[in-house]
Order: sequence, then structure tokens, then C-alpha cells
Amino acid sequence: MPRITVELTSEDHRALKLLSIVEGKTLGGVLREAIQGHLQHKGAHNLEVTVQQSNG
Repeated sequence: MPRITVELTSEDHRALKLLSIVEGKTLGGVLREAIQGHLQHKGAHNLEVTVQQSNG
């Protein structure tokens, strides 16, 4: 599984840690769930990249 590094505000980090404790999940699990929900909401898994060629 690829890894990424993100910077958070102290407030967001604290909120994520507390949420992970309340939900009985790891911090990574809470983040993966949030990212998956955001990607699904945006339809990101259905995006395609197309190449546009110029005529000149």
C-alpha cells in the first residue's frame, strides 16, 4: 500500500486522534475512511485523463 505524508493543524490532529479513540479505530483507519468517502463523493474513481491535441 503506498504511503503519503500530510501536514495538519494541531486542532485537526487532536480531533482525528480523539475520533479514532472514540470509534475504536486507528488514526490511519479514520483517515482512509475519510479519504474513501471524499473520493466517492467526488466520483474520483470514475475520472479519466484525455489528451487534447492542438491543431497548429
